[in-house]
Amino acid sequence: MTPNTTPNTTPATATTYCEIRQVADMAHLRAWAAAKGVAVHRRGETLEGHPIHSATCGVTTLVCVAPTPTATPPPVVWRSPFE
Repeated sequence: MTPNTTPNTTPATATTYCEIRQVADMAHLRAWAAAKGVAVHRRGETLEGHPIHSATCGVTTLVCVAPTPTATPPPVVWRSPFE
């Protein structure tokens, strides 16, 4: 047999290392996080400026992209007076 045609002899069980799912709204994300006893964190923004929030319990992470962009100010940029 060639290496590409060997029969599958592995057990039928699989191991999940990471599961990421997107939910429709923040209410669903907050309810899931409360049920699991974990916190919701803001992870950043999309290229369009929509905030991204997530909660992780074990190997499962739920993500929610808020439908409206936030009015966050641009990041602070420090300029050295000596340069």
